[in-house]
Amino acid sequence: MKKPILPIFMAAFGVLAVVVIVMNLAAKAPTTLKMLRIDDVSYISQLHKGEEIKIQLPTGKESVFVDARPTDGNAVVKVTGDSNFKDGDNTLTINVTGSDGKSSSKYTVTLVKPKLEGWCAANTEEIAAIETAWADELMLRDIDPAYLGYAELGSKSALIRAHMSCFSQSLQDEITKNY
Repeated sequence: MKKPILPIFMAAFGVLAVVVIVMNLAAKAPTTLKMLRIDDVSYISQLHKGEEIKIQLPTGKESVFVDARPTDGNAVVKVTGDSNFKDGDNTLTINVTGSDGKSSSKYTVTLVKPKLEGWCAANTEEIAAIETAWADELMLRDIDPAYLGYAELGSKSALIRAHMSCFSQSLQDEITKNY
């Protein structure tokens, strides 16, 4: 009588294949974030608490820097909606795909861009202060060529957020040329 080795081997192989398939389907790679920073501000605690993250952008802000680091170092992070904002609510989306290529999580942040209309008129004192500082050749540091200026105004520091169109043409030209 022949021993039924081949049928036993095939049955064992079949059981092993089913186990591997079930484990593969049930496997879920982590897709959480261990760090979320947007323009140097951490939002990870709000994210872990499940709180809605809503960020008021400075007037004229056109983009943000997003540093999203997954718990799994092999996961893939894709960020969309971090630039070209419209007035009002904008959605920043962070998609994390697990190292298994199947698991994924989606995180959303609302970025609120204020309307520029009327801002220059409402902030004439701040705009005049930066114009004066520039004219007096006080050192201006950390200027984003389009939107942010930091001026040393005597002993008082002031962070001035204004769209370039609020400044005089000569200051716009100087910022564009040098920064």
